Amino acid sequence: MIDSISAMPGEIAAWLSRQTDTFSDVTFLTEFPAIPKATPLRQTIAAIGLDHVRISDFFTENSHGEQVPDEYCRLASVRIRISVYVPYSAGGTACHTAFTKIVDCLNFKSDFNISESGCESIEADRDTDAFVLKSWIDIQAQFCPAESAAVQYAAFMPKTLFCRSHMDNADIHVTPEEKQRWGSPMEVGYYFGTNAASRTINLGYHPRLVLVFPSVYPPIYNSSSDTSRLICLCGMAGRSLSSCGIELTENGFRLTQSADTGVGNTLTKLNWDSADYLYVALR
Repeated sequence: MIDSISAMPGEIAAWLSRQTDTFSDVTFLTEFPAIPKATPLRQTIAAIGLDHVRISDFFTENSHGEQVPDEYCRLASVRIRISVYVPYSAGGTACHTAFTKIVDCLNFKSDFNISESGCESIEADRDTDAFVLKSWIDIQAQFCPAESAAVQYAAFMPKTLFCRSHMDNADIHVTPEEKQRWGSPMEVGYYFGTNAASRTINLGYHPRLVLVFPSVYPPIYNSSSDTSRLICLCGMAGRSLSSCGIELTENGFRLTQSADTGVGNTLTKLNWDSADYLYVALR
């Protein structure tokens, strides 16, 4: 197991070197054994090294549903050190750019289970005429020597990253609207009928589904003047289908007050001035 961990910096450097579509302008070296750098530096270099390792038991579930330590497997929390060197002419921001690309590439193109990453301040190295960014990534690895001599890397897990390009990627992060939907997925409200032919209830968002029904009257009942005619005081609207008298809008829903009977000799009244209405809206 120790041999596998010791080999990780070299394996990472070799793997990153093969990602030529992403790192055409970066050279990857290992810190131990140290590989000399050109002076003055003319190209970005990332030196990969091992910082520290923490070994813990690996637990599995037995036939009784209990978590017990596995006799053969262990978990290791490995901190990999990455020193990014860029020429003075490239500027200090190039250090962060290179580190961001390295972490993103390891996250989304490899099987490394990176739990966290971070970096320190940028310093000037006069020996190589370069700016240097000292950074690190934490990798959670599972070792099962009985199965294989190689590291059994877990699949992707939740990650805490401090890289600007990753944080700004709206496609892989939850939007404020999604967070609000999760925190309050449903809204319940009411309105009083005005007998207007049309009215709009503004919710402030585009709902997925709205249900409307009267607070006192039954949802559907026979007209007192014409027992063959039905009065409908309820409705439902979705983003693709809706019942009579109601439809969704970008900010809520719209109601219409029917003057004539429709299908099934039914008169739809979703804004009747003699009724109060309740609604349930799903974000």
